Amino acid sequence: MPKRSSGLSMLEVVVAFGVLAAALLALLGCMPAAARLQKCSTLSTQALYLAEQKMDFLLKQGQRLANTPESDHPLGDLSMSRQWRGGPVPGCPDVQRVEVVLTWMEQGRPHQVRLESALVP
Repeated sequence: MPKRSSGLSMLEVVVAFGVLAAALLALLGCMPAAARLQKCSTLSTQALYLAEQKMDFLLKQGQRLANTPESDHPLGDLSMSRQWRGGPVPGCPDVQRVEVVLTWMEQGRPHQVRLESALVP
């Protein structure tokens, strides 16, 4: 009866390392795309927070807003721009529409978060 070897052959080890290397290369290829998506998600979340913050402030003041937009840069630089304004609600003279729009540039394209609400003094 022939004696059986209890280890792996050199060919099996080379094939296993080849499969492992291919899987690792595929995962590493996804990393730049995942980093871009994570940055996009972070900026969108930050923009939504800043727009909600301004909307809450405007609604708590309870004052009628001008129809001409006002603006600021909530981060202190030009990376994000925030505008807000008021306007009439058709058929409801006592109710005012409040709009907050936050705009930023990402990968050469503008992105926006827009919030609208109603203010009843």
